Amino acid sequence: MELKDKVLQAHDRQLWLSPILAKVGYNTPIGKLLRLVVYYMDAIIMLGAWRDFLYIRKENLGDKYFAVDQAIMHSSHSQVKELMYTEPQVRGNDLGIIRMLAPSYLLDNPLSLGMNGNEHTGARAVFFQALPEPSEKADVLGHLVERSLTEATQQGQLHIGNDLPKILLKILHEIVFDISLSEADIIASRTYIKGLPLASLPNFVSKYLLAIKTAPNIRHRKHLIERYKQSPKWASYLQTGSQYQLNEHQIANSLFDMIHIAGTAGTSALLGSVIGVLCLDNALRDQVISELNAVWNGKESLNRNALEQSSLINNVILETARLYPPVRFVSQLATESGEVAIAGQKCPFQKGTRLLGSIFTANHDAIRYNNPDSFDLTRDFSDILSWNGEGHERACPGKSLSIGFIKIFCFYLFKKYQWNSFTDVKWDFEKVTAVTPNDLVLQGFAQRV
Repeated sequence: MELKDKVLQAHDRQLWLSPILAKVGYNTPIGKLLRLVVYYMDAIIMLGAWRDFLYIRKENLGDKYFAVDQAIMHSSHSQVKELMYTEPQVRGNDLGIIRMLAPSYLLDNPLSLGMNGNEHTGARAVFFQALPEPSEKADVLGHLVERSLTEATQQGQLHIGNDLPKILLKILHEIVFDISLSEADIIASRTYIKGLPLASLPNFVSKYLLAIKTAPNIRHRKHLIERYKQSPKWASYLQTGSQYQLNEHQIANSLFDMIHIAGTAGTSALLGSVIGVLCLDNALRDQVISELNAVWNGKESLNRNALEQSSLINNVILETARLYPPVRFVSQLATESGEVAIAGQKCPFQKGTRLLGSIFTANHDAIRYNNPDSFDLTRDFSDILSWNGEGHERACPGKSLSIGFIKIFCFYLFKKYQWNSFTDVKWDFEKVTAVTPNDLVLQGFAQRV
């Protein structure tokens, strides 16, 4: 069967299920079972071709359609923006389209994305405390980046998919907790991140049937969290979190997820995409290098002025985030039941139904952006949806650090290091992982003489 037929046939199952859930109940045992069956049937298709999945449904059904867990997917820029800015929001323990069904993998602590009310506000307060303003720590971050890149010269290459996450893990643990990770710790953390899909399976399956895979990851998480509590910064995080009635288990686990999921997986993916864009466009890369040379001589420590004056690389980062958003879905829960029109058919939905926003399709919305699939640095980025927008409770608390870190990385990468060749630059639009050219390798990687 052709992919299009599979995608649309699967949606027919979702349409069939909608009125049944209205009768049997969304969260009754039979309702949960029916939803779970359809969720996995949809997920099997989406895991192998997520971009095609989105566009086939959008082009054939419209800007709203059912997806995965009987969720209502919103795909236009205006719809996704409206979802993001809805306040107050009610969130489930979901990572985009992925339902986190195995609490054991998260040590029975919800993702900060799944917290609500005072817990959510408290977790964000701790994050803002833990994450430095990059312009104020440019020299420290620059030193850490330079150290990591120098280490990469010893292997003679910089591998985007393998090395960038390791660098982020090491640096984030140093700036958030003042602790150094061993190579074994970094490998274990990378394995934990790669194993996150295991948390989308029922807890019994994830914890017991797949224990050979999950148990080492869970032990590593416990090990790191105990180390966090020995950090010289731990007391200050505990004090901030306690003001919102968060206990030490919630604080430590939320910081673990912030570092490993948003910080490492998200930022390393966007950084990899920025490097990929500049590898492919020689003229743009030369312009970026000229700007970097103009605002920083490379001899003194990197400072606030250099970061603030590097407007070209800033727009490169924003446009790359639009084209290749590392976070592609935003999720919340309906606070009341209602009815939605999908493909000309009125469908009931229940309180607690997931409302998903497809950041990827919204960022490529032709109504919002001219020639949306083209790279254009002159765009208006005032309402960019990557990092979940700005000025509301869903906005990413790490946006400033993410952009600042990528800038600092580019300062050092393009001014102090060189490579004689690189492999093919290819973005993966099939696997449901962060979009970045994971297989890109900068070969002959060395310090400039």
